[in-house]
Amino acid sequence: MLRRLLCLTLCLLSVYSVSWGNANNALALQQRLIEVYQQNQSAIVRVKAAYPEGESVDGSTQVTLRVGTGFFISKEGHVLVSASRAAGATRVWVEFKGKSYATEAVGHDRQTNISVLKVIDPPKDFTIIPIDTSVKHPALGSIAYAISCPLDFEPSPSMGIVTGMDKKLGNKVFPTEYIRTSISVDAGQGGCPVLDINGRFIGMTVASIPDLDASYCLPVDALARVRDDLMFSGQMIHSWMGFEVAEILNTDDTHAVYLSRVLDESPASTAGLEEGDHLVSIAGRLIDDVSDVPGAIFFTRANQFASISILRDGEPMDFSIKTLPRPDFAPKIELKEFSQAAKSADEVVESVEATSIQ
Repeated sequence: MLRRLLCLTLCLLSVYSVSWGNANNALALQQRLIEVYQQNQSAIVRVKAAYPEGESVDGSTQVTLRVGTGFFISKEGHVLVSASRAAGATRVWVEFKGKSYATEAVGHDRQTNISVLKVIDPPKDFTIIPIDTSVKHPALGSIAYAISCPLDFEPSPSMGIVTGMDKKLGNKVFPTEYIRTSISVDAGQGGCPVLDINGRFIGMTVASIPDLDASYCLPVDALARVRDDLMFSGQMIHSWMGFEVAEILNTDDTHAVYLSRVLDESPASTAGLEEGDHLVSIAGRLIDDVSDVPGAIFFTRANQFASISILRDGEPMDFSIKTLPRPDFAPKIELKEFSQAAKSADEVVESVEATSIQ
């Protein structure tokens, strides 16, 4: 009897220890989330943009107000916001700790839904969210933590998990790989930063996915690529090589991407690429699927050399191509907006038209 009592006591102590340990872990996680919020809340702003919507019966101009979230990225007062909340607006301003601040546009890129603004007379007590391109893409299932300005509320945290790394949605090919999270992006939340459990910036929300109550964010490396172009020239300068691609299914059920057309006098033609070449990599990024091509070219820069590896008749070959700015006749990957129930909400579902000419 004494032995049974001793065994039962030991079992209860063991269960209690496990429960106590789990409770401590939960409290530690909670405290970490609080710290991440406190460290970053002073970088968050509400964005408001006025868009003219034609004239009313009495001749006055009707204005639609679009609201979103943005965040400071430099001590000079640069702010990242959604292009759908800045591009084409007659006036854009931000609200920080209850005060309004005028802004000027630095640059817009509708394709990735990114705009850079500069606050003309920034507040004194804001912080910034650093864009560190050494931060790797998060693993599936890892915690994603957003801070946004929903409705009229002050910066508020929300948490989800990373649910996917997508290069396309259906037959729509994205300009680069997007991070899909379970974080819902509703009224006023579009353009908010997404952080990991350690407070490291991993991306910016650029699209909502209403059917999944989820969202897409542009990863930090792609965001840095867009930011650099916008701050340097006011627009995203997309590079162009001048070839078309197609995909075939090999006998071993693997895919192969090949050049189905090389345009005359294009950078690809000048470098020596030919129709039928099996595309292996672009600028060190492996090409296993047609959807890999736009993302690889996304990170190349116009008027600079990019490496391309191919197989021609089974023989590996390497080329160096000097890309050009994408000409107007080349198909562009463009955003589309699909309206949902409420216009005041971030109802945008950004998708991109698939294009074969790169």
